[in-house]
This record gives sequence, C-alpha cells and structure tokens, in this order.
Amino acid sequence: MRALRQTLRGCALATATLLALALAACGKSDADTPHIDIVTPHGSNIRREFAQAFSDWHKQKYGTAVTINYPDIGGGGTGNIATYLSSAYDHGAASTFDIVWGGGSATFGRFERFLVKPDLPQALLDQVPPDIFGTPLHGPGDLWIAATMSNFGIVANKDRMTELGLAEPKVWADLAKPAWFGDLSIADPSKSGSVLTSYDMTFVQYGWDKGWGLLTRYFANAAVVRDNGSNPADDVGSATAVAGIVIDFYGRNHVIRVGPQIVEFIIPQGGSTIDADPIAMLKGAPHAELAAHFIEFVISPPGQRLWVFKAGVPGGPRRNVLGRLTVLPELYKNESAMMFDATNPFAQAEALKADPKASAARRAFMGDLVKSALVDNYAALLAARRAVIAAGDPPDLEAAFDKLPTFRSSTVSPGGDLVYSDYRDVTAAEQAALAAEYKPREEAKLPYADRIQKSLESHWRQEFAARFEALRQAAEARRK
Repeated sequence: MRALRQTLRGCALATATLLALALAACGKSDADTPHIDIVTPHGSNIRREFAQAFSDWHKQKYGTAVTINYPDIGGGGTGNIATYLSSAYDHGAASTFDIVWGGGSATFGRFERFLVKPDLPQALLDQVPPDIFGTPLHGPGDLWIAATMSNFGIVANKDRMTELGLAEPKVWADLAKPAWFGDLSIADPSKSGSVLTSYDMTFVQYGWDKGWGLLTRYFANAAVVRDNGSNPADDVGSATAVAGIVIDFYGRNHVIRVGPQIVEFIIPQGGSTIDADPIAMLKGAPHAELAAHFIEFVISPPGQRLWVFKAGVPGGPRRNVLGRLTVLPELYKNESAMMFDATNPFAQAEALKADPKASAARRAFMGDLVKSALVDNYAALLAARRAVIAAGDPPDLEAAFDKLPTFRSSTVSPGGDLVYSDYRDVTAAEQAALAAEYKPREEAKLPYADRIQKSLESHWRQEFAARFEALRQAAEARRK
C-alpha cells in the first residue's frame, strides 16, 4: 500500500502527465463527444446500468446521448480513490475527472475539500430527505448528496453453520466467540470505506472500549483477511468461510446469486445504522454541466428506480438486480410492487442511532490502526487465539484481547522539532486527541504529518506483535 501511495503521489506531481494518463485510461478518441469521467468503487453491474439509462434519459431530456468513462486509477476501492484524489489536489493538479460516486459517508467526509456543489435547483436536491434516523443524507452545503443508502450485517452460509453446529449469529458480538475461530472472512478497512463503516457499527453499539476487543476477536477468528469489501460474501458463498461482515448489497446480492436456502443476510439486532452512499461533483470538473445532469438523474426517480426495481421491469435495471436502497421515500409508498425488496427503511424503527461526532473522529485513524495492529499481525493474532482456546480460554488470557492500543501526542517546539508526550491508552475520551494527532490540521504540524503517521503505524505494528506473541507464550505455558 505504501508503494502504491508513493506511485500515485509521483503521478500527481506533473499535471500534464496526470492528464495524459487520465485521457489514456478513459479511452477517449474524440474530444468533442459528449462524455463525463467518473471515479467510483461501484462494480460493473452498477456502472453499466447507470451508463445506459443515463444516456437514454439525457437524450430524451436534453437532446444528446452521453458517454460515461470510468477511468482506472490503479484500483477501484475507496481507499485508493481517496489516496489518488488527495495526492492530485494536494499538488495543485487541475481535476481531470467530473464526479466521485460511491463509498460511505465516512469517505466523503475526507473528500469535502475536493468538492463543489452542483448547479442544480435546490428543490431537486431537497427531494432527498436531510437525514435518516440522525444519519445525514446531505453533506455540508450539499457538497455531496446521498445517491443510495446502505446498512450493514452478516452474510452467513446456512449449510455450513448446520454442519459445524454453529448457532446463527444474532448480534455482532456473536462473531467474537471462540466457537467462530477459523470461520470468518474479514476485509481490510484501510482499503475500503464501506468496510471501515461496517466495523464502526460495533463501536456505535458497544462503545469504544468494548468494541475494540470485539473487533480484535473478529480478526482473531478470521479464516482469511481480504482486500475488497465484496470478498467476504464470495467466501461465504463458496464455503471458504462460514460468515462475513459486509455492506447490505453484497449480502443481499449474494443471497440472490446463491439462493436463500444456502446463504442468508442478517441485520444484527440493534446493531446497524443506515449510511449514505453519496455522489458529488469534483472541484474544477471539466464537464460540469453534464456532470450536474448526471447527479440530477441519479437522485431523481428514473435513477433511483435502478437501485430498487427488479431486473427487466419498466424503469428497472436491464440485466441485474442492483440490490440497493432508494433515498426517495415516495418510491416505497407508490412503486413497491416493482421492487426486489419493498421493505421501507424510512418506516422502520432504527434501533441503533448514529453518533456522527465519535464516528468522524475514528475515521481519521481507524483504517490504518486496524491495518497496522491486526492485519499486519494476522498470523501472530491467530497463533495467540489458537493457543488461548487450547488453554481452555482462561478469563485473564481472554481479556488480553481487550487491551487498547496506545499513542502519543506531539507539539512543535519553537526550534521546529517534534516534542512527544508519553504513550497513553486510546480510550473513548482520547479518540479525538488521536484523530488530531494522526491527521493534524494546525499549520505548524502539517509538514510533519507523514512522519507522525508512519511513526504511529510502526508503533502499533510493533506493539501488537509483541502483545500477541506474549499472549501465545503465556497460553502455551498454561498447558504445560
């Protein structure tokens, strides 16, 4: 990942080079052809369905067909997109793309400095409600707006659970139990905004202190750690794993693909908020008018029907169910008969209330913390978990998985040196302090940001490697 970041940053240093690469990636052959360029983590089904339907709609409403280009920027995950855009804009490159589309609100919180409000009637933007159960569906000043919504849950292989005698997980904490050792598929939150948000559900429901121990155990129970948020559903469908944590559309689409008799998608009791999946115009968009038309299409009924309608019905996707939620409540009221799932999220009592302030603080560091502490130490974590289980799960050893990470804060001396505090636990009260340290905003610390981040990542990697090895040794000593 570090090599990828360096490569992307290098590309952004020369605006002309970046433009040439973007043009080549987009495959443009005629500069006069009406087109827009969209960077997105959405898969091929969504890209194809919206490209076809938008072009038809645009020709009918505005008189011209439009081609959508989806450039390859070195990987389609939201983590790669965030790295690319940060690098490009930080180095002053003009935007070569028009729209960023897809990824959770967590990711778009990081994008806001790259965005501009589209030139659309406010009444059109206001068709999308301001929030759902406290979770915003509009960014500040409408810099972004929800194109669809998602919630999060567990995709599980019913056949394998029966075969192994595993009880169906009802709450997130069930996946942390020793019985699930070696049976989960887990994804890396540093590479996917949706994965990062899915893990945040645990912290929102259980709190930071308990949630960290649960998350550590999820990874300790993993049969495999994946790069992509869709991989856990694939692993469950192929029986590589018994269960996985996924965003709803990966789970629901896999039920459709494999069959409800084999796979199910479970919303943990009281454990899932609904999150916006936004769309936004990039600052300096070369085709701003057409880009605004695309956003208009996406948030209007013709675009929203693609998310929720059955495949092949009038107004629905042509080939594949997309398995998402619409942000327009009236569609659930008036057109539910055409939907693949008519459950109205606006009419449900949402048990888990969002905590945007705490979640925003965690977003600054959580992906890289989990990557450094748990993903990079995956083998050591598994060895420790295996040894503790073999020792009979003594409560004192089991509690070692709850131990919080530590960090230190810094200040800049008058001479321009970083002066560090002592290391201290990342408690719930310290999350904001860690966020401010890991992603500094004060001008004096900005030149040191990369050094601070690398230092913390190295510290977490070494800290947890030592912890897991000590735990393994202690557990093995209990068996002698």
